[in-house]
Amino acid sequence: MSLTIDLEQQPDHWVLRLAGDLDYGECASFRMHIDRVLKSSPPATIVDLSDLEYLDSSGLGLLLSLSKEYGAAGGRLVLVTNETVDNILSLTRLNGIFSTAGSMEEALATIGDGPTA
Repeated sequence: MSLTIDLEQQPDHWVLRLAGDLDYGECASFRMHIDRVLKSSPPATIVDLSDLEYLDSSGLGLLLSLSKEYGAAGGRLVLVTNETVDNILSLTRLNGIFSTAGSMEEALATIGDGPTA
């Protein structure tokens, strides 16, 4: 399944939604969106991976790059994950690197824009 990317810009945070397969063939498109986030540097960004069906090492590398560059610029990054992404993060021992959430509501609460539970 090809990758679809949707970018929603709010004044206090951006949401980058990915659905389908994030593999080497789709990384150029994803990198363009990452560069846009890094250039604009919103205070917080949520990357919604809940509809992602496949993630390979090149896609994971881009997420790591975004996390490192964005964090260095002072931005807050939260990944909304699903079971597939959680398994990959756990297997690669990167689950401690990323701030993750199980839902969009949880991600909004993490960045301080949503109701706290």
